[in-house]
Amino acid sequence: MIQNILFVGHDANRAGSQILLLRFLKLLKAYGKVQFSILLKHDGPLVQEYAAVAPTYILHQEQAVGLKSQILQKIKTKIGQTNTVVNPVWQTLASQKFDLIVSNTFTNGDIFEELSNFNCPIYSYIHELHMGIEMYNGTQQAIENTLRGTQKFIACANSVKQNLLQQFGIPEQKIEILCSLLPESAQQYQISSTKVNTLKQELDIPQDAFVVGGMGTIDLRKGTDLFVQLAHILQEQNIYFLWIGGSHSQNDFKIFSIDAQRLGLQNIKFVEAVSNPLDYLSVFDIFALTSREDPYPLVVLEAALLQKPMVCFEKAGGAQDLIETDAGLIVPYLSLDAMSKAILTIKENPERRIEMGQIAREKVLQRHSTEKAFQEFLTILHIS
Repeated sequence: MIQNILFVGHDANRAGSQILLLRFLKLLKAYGKVQFSILLKHDGPLVQEYAAVAPTYILHQEQAVGLKSQILQKIKTKIGQTNTVVNPVWQTLASQKFDLIVSNTFTNGDIFEELSNFNCPIYSYIHELHMGIEMYNGTQQAIENTLRGTQKFIACANSVKQNLLQQFGIPEQKIEILCSLLPESAQQYQISSTKVNTLKQELDIPQDAFVVGGMGTIDLRKGTDLFVQLAHILQEQNIYFLWIGGSHSQNDFKIFSIDAQRLGLQNIKFVEAVSNPLDYLSVFDIFALTSREDPYPLVVLEAALLQKPMVCFEKAGGAQDLIETDAGLIVPYLSLDAMSKAILTIKENPERRIEMGQIAREKVLQRHSTEKAFQEFLTILHIS
């Protein structure tokens, strides 16, 4: 019987998988039938919230390193002198008897050797697809460590399961799908037309403009460059494009912003990450997921709860599992021509647009209820 679990995350940043794990752990604490601790490789803004749920250990505390120390460390590395002192966190955790380890990402392979010393099964809760696995693991050895050391894979969506089958040939019986929890704040959110009008005015978007929205970090995987190109294709249609998220200090943003300037685009707006994203999401008429790859972003659930129809690329992740044929439109991978036509189709059919939004909300409430998701969580982890 499972009595003590160690949950392992890569950091405590405000991103989808980290927020989702935190919400599951809050429910598990309220459930009260098992003990658990949390190990994070790096800290982040959510650390205090994690610590309020269970004992939380940070493997690598972020510290400012002076130039002299950096040079000395490089010299030591070059001549083969490395710091072999065991991190005290491992020593602290070794005194506890864990029945199960749940790693909240594919990218923890670099510490699987240490985790294996606890002599208990390791389950890996996977939120990454092909690109993410290749981009964020650092080394092929880390990937192999995760594959070899994981007894059960938990996929956040069917698209993730299919990738594990196809990319690595993992036996299907080793993979379970755990549906995402509904975003807490979005469930009760009420769209305010006054707030929408005010935000449009602040953003210099005409009140009668049709708004296509994107949300997330600014990078190639999220397809921010494709979002800019869609704005260029549809600039004569009184359609505005509004991207929420990321930072304007990012090099990718600077590149995409220059692209927009050179294209002479007046119909695209970038807003850095905000504390009230639902207010901005309510401005959207359509949510455009231009990602080249996105396993099953929480913003898709939020858009559905706010009754926003969606467009996305096929083969790009889990959004299509929710959109299907009735909550928006799915277009061929990276076809901007097809996506621009899909946007126009939805724009020009307001009754169908409203119906798609209503269906999106109904489906997400049915498939991602807290009770359903948490029961799946307990069953997969063998918690009675």
